Order: sequence, then C-alpha cells, then structure tokens
Amino acid sequence: MKNPFRSIRTFYSETMAELFKATWPTWSELRENTIVVIISIAIMGLFIAVADFSLANVVNLFTGMMR
Repeated sequence: MKNPFRSIRTFYSETMAELFKATWPTWSELRENTIVVIISIAIMGLFIAVADFSLANVVNLFTGMMR
C-alpha cells in the first residue's frame, strides 16, 4: 500500500519546484495589470448596467402596449 504522507510530501516538493521555475511579475507590472483589470471590470459593469436598463425598459414598453 502506498504511503499517503509520502505522496503529499512528493506533491508539495514538486509544486514548490515548479513555483520556483515560474516568472513572477514585478511590483510595477502587477500594479499596472491590476489597474487595467479594474478599469476593464468597470467598463464591462457599466455596459451590462446600461444594457440591462435598456432591455428592461423595452420589455416594459412592449408589455405596457399589450394591455
């Protein structure tokens, strides 16, 4: 039977080895990318809000005509 603790230790050591191979962003790259993501989320949120408001009004307009 395979020792589960040995498997966990092997997984942990292999994970750490891969993380040390990774290229990590500098603080300035991280800050710039974070700003880009926040601005993108704000733009998408605004677009979704406008689309939702517009579609709700169009549906209310058509359902109001049916009465």
